Amino acid sequence: MSAKKEMIITGVAPSIGVPEGELVIQCRGFRPGLTSRVLLGDAAASISSASEDRIIVRLPESPNCLGLALQVGKTVSPVFPFNLATRLVTNLHPVANPVVASDGSLISTISGGRGQQISQPLVRITRQGDKIPFDCEIMNPTGLAFSEDGQLYITSRNDGTVLRYTDFETLEVIADDLGVPCGLTFDSEGILYVGDRTGKIYRIDSSGNKEEFVNLEPSIAAYHLAVDSEDRLYVTGPTFSMRDNLYRISGDGTIENLVDGLARPQGMVFLPDGDLLIAAGYQGKKGVFRYSQKDGTLQHFAAAPIIVGLAVSGQDIYFASGNSIYWAQLSGQNVVN
Repeated sequence: MSAKKEMIITGVAPSIGVPEGELVIQCRGFRPGLTSRVLLGDAAASISSASEDRIIVRLPESPNCLGLALQVGKTVSPVFPFNLATRLVTNLHPVANPVVASDGSLISTISGGRGQQISQPLVRITRQGDKIPFDCEIMNPTGLAFSEDGQLYITSRNDGTVLRYTDFETLEVIADDLGVPCGLTFDSEGILYVGDRTGKIYRIDSSGNKEEFVNLEPSIAAYHLAVDSEDRLYVTGPTFSMRDNLYRISGDGTIENLVDGLARPQGMVFLPDGDLLIAAGYQGKKGVFRYSQKDGTLQHFAAAPIIVGLAVSGQDIYFASGNSIYWAQLSGQNVVN
């Protein structure tokens, strides 16, 4: 009689996930059946497909999760380390990246449909998940970015403007007639880049003077922007093609197509090591992908549903869906202090 195989997880891909994301588990000795489960803390994942050595699951919410385990009947495998993001706050409507303020809190939006006025649509979110609205009125706030001096800049895709929220007290329009402005970001010289989803990328200097920088294919949703340490601009935006690109644009307006075949690419953020995270679908997988500046490769970084925005601060990473923000630690620890 052959020896019974030990049930064990041998690997997961990727190693970080957001609830509702799809995760692939490599294992040995699993027996699919009515008493078979994949556990994350106290929660069981929904199994999409399973065999003795490979399982695909949809991730549940489990704030106290330390990793994955397999269960068949009364037998439970050793826990395999896995970083599952925790929902920090819900009942939002972000449509681009949240941003991290100097005090460590997060700023995001309840943007509303275009032309819909939401009362107090800009919110501060604490590490404990408290949601504190700002006393301001902006129609469809969309893109958010902090300048070097700590002032918050906001696009209104309804009004076609960029506003400065000085000291979180005074709103002032610093540029208008920008089409449908969505994403925005600053370079190291204080130049503000704004993405008009109808096809234009604008540059705005500190005095509010604007110029058309480059033209790209119009987006059906929004342009999302990021700037690297060399002041090169990165742009994504879903189009009608469903096979979209990651562009890099140098200071003289030269456009490079770094990656094609992305599905609905949205928010981007740089990691401390210089790699770029992109919320998108790619080659049948969904979530967040990591673009290497060194070799141009694209790897699945986080299993997630549709993500619209990302933020990184130190070892903290935030994932913004259409109505919630999730938090995890890049180090793998997953406890909200």
